Amino acid sequence: MEWLSQNWFFVLILAVFVGMHLFGHGGCGGGHRGHGKNDDKSGPGQTGGHRH
Repeated sequence: MEWLSQNWFFVLILAVFVGMHLFGHGGCGGGHRGHGKNDDKSGPGQTGGHRH
């Protein structure tokens, strides 16, 4: 417990980092726009869905 009390800030930063990556990179859309079915950038064989 002494280690945690001395390094609480780094544990907090790590928890925020992991949470942002697990729950959508900050929310509010995250800048992913135009990924609908009528997306012009979709190549042949792609459905135009959201992909990473």
